[in-house]
Amino acid sequence: MAKCAVIGAKGFIGKHLSFYLNQQGHQVECYDIFDVQEKGYTSCDLTKKEEIRKINLHVDYIFMFAGLTGTYAGFDRYESYILVNEIGLLNLLDAIRLTEHRPKIFFPSTRLVYKGQEKALKEDDEKETKTIYAVNKLACEGILQAYSISFDIPYTIFRICVPFGNMLAKDYSFGTIGFMIRQARDNKMITLYGDGKIKRTFTSMKDVCRQIVEAGMKGESNGETYNIGGQTHSLKEAAYEIADKYGAKVTFIPYPEKDLRIESGSTFFNSQKIESLLGGIQYDDIDTLFD
Repeated sequence: MAKCAVIGAKGFIGKHLSFYLNQQGHQVECYDIFDVQEKGYTSCDLTKKEEIRKINLHVDYIFMFAGLTGTYAGFDRYESYILVNEIGLLNLLDAIRLTEHRPKIFFPSTRLVYKGQEKALKEDDEKETKTIYAVNKLACEGILQAYSISFDIPYTIFRICVPFGNMLAKDYSFGTIGFMIRQARDNKMITLYGDGKIKRTFTSMKDVCRQIVEAGMKGESNGETYNIGGQTHSLKEAAYEIADKYGAKVTFIPYPEKDLRIESGSTFFNSQKIESLLGGIQYDDIDTLFD
């Protein structure tokens, strides 16, 4: 049994990690900015140094999953994105630096740090940051490396493409797949920009949690970055899969100019690195949502 702190425990992935860790028999302490009265949960604002002391650093692993997400929103709220996504991490690492404890940090990065290509992307492939959120994530990857070099704080980074599903409820409202399901269910029409041929790696929340927890808890993963594996489909293929289940149609429209400027193109993963660490993985596919 490991002692774990999940920061950002009220976010979608944070909730799932807390659930998964409890299922595996680990001891879990949860933190987020929201003021909620709940056993095992503490409200904490990472942007305020004095609040970091609320976090129990005497743990084995810290899952640092607090942050602001979004694409174009970062340009309108760049101060908040830098404060929460970068300063928040720095405040946590600085607090650890000043103690004798060295919990390992598990950190989520994103497909958006990559330059899109029509091939399965490896961890060291070319990077391109078209959004403030992507800039934040790439900066945080460097921050973790810097604190590891100077202060021996261990970490593992996991780049996530498109998570789907929900282990906690029958609500699939998260992210790309959730958006498609709502459109198919409510409007009987899924609308895609462009021709829908760009590809993504889709990973069920169960498979996301398994890879993060199992890989991160291995000593060999210290200081490493991994692409989270899953099943690769074009957006069009995913849309037709969902449309078929709801008796809906799929339509295609031109990209709005601002969305086209920040579109990465195909970003799907070569996940051999994490698969080599964990052994063979049988990934759930999108159709498991409807089992």
